Amino acid sequence: MPNDYDKIIKENFEELIPYLLRDILGMDLPKLEDLKDKQQVTIEREMDNLKKVVHENPEDDYGLHWEIQSADEDMCSRNLLYYGLFYQRYNLPLEQIVIYVGESPAKNILISNLEIKGLTLKFTVIDLRNIPKDVFLHSDKPEIVILAILSDFGSAQPESVVRQILEHLLKLIGRVPRLKKYQKQLHVLSRLRKLSAITKKEINTMPIHYEIETDELYLEGQEKGIKQGIEQGIEQGIEQGIEKGIEKGIEKGIEKGIEKGIEKAILAMWNSKLLTIEQIASINNVSVVYVEQLLKA
Repeated sequence: MPNDYDKIIKENFEELIPYLLRDILGMDLPKLEDLKDKQQVTIEREMDNLKKVVHENPEDDYGLHWEIQSADEDMCSRNLLYYGLFYQRYNLPLEQIVIYVGESPAKNILISNLEIKGLTLKFTVIDLRNIPKDVFLHSDKPEIVILAILSDFGSAQPESVVRQILEHLLKLIGRVPRLKKYQKQLHVLSRLRKLSAITKKEINTMPIHYEIETDELYLEGQEKGIKQGIEQGIEQGIEQGIEKGIEKGIEKGIEKGIEKGIEKAILAMWNSKLLTIEQIASINNVSVVYVEQLLKA
């Protein structure tokens, strides 16, 4: 999975890029806007990491292009090509950012000026290896927190840093399935620092690594969520109450935990003594006979 890290950066873009540019480069981005069509560069490459920075005065607008690089290579020629093609297509200046996530010390990639006769090109390079871990570690956004794995650990041991990242993610997100998304992302990014084994070990030893179907907090949260939702919904009618009850149950109790076993969801609903067999069958899109057979088993 050679480009999994790039997919993670793209997936977390809405939180990640504005933070990097604002807090690390001091750039003010009033508004970002998608460009409707991709900029074709060659048959093999597209400028897919591309946004338009929109201002109140359209004359201040410009394009924003960023590249995620794990290899220490000279980016001048490539960025010159990108700039020329972008300007030809949109008639706007282009701000170019290179985010270096490689393990080896940056050298070639730090060459960010190109001067040839009649032309000067300048772009910005962010080397995550030189940014102190605390810049990312104490953020209130999990997308930012996991970047600490690529930062400068200082004198801290890798095991300690990974543990701090996981503990802060737990504090931000809580014991819910969504946490596993960021655990997976952290594990993928850790490969760029050859910390995969350490990260996997810390994930497996943390109390957040558990089977959700048998977790008492999961079952208790599901029951309370259903009860609260139904009580609230009764005022607006039993049909709407059931719908809101399940919605609240999922949101507050299990955060989509039902995906791992509809049978356990049915049993939890029945044990709550708040729903009839017919209602449970309807909610879970199964037959009444199915529910009856499950309860008798």
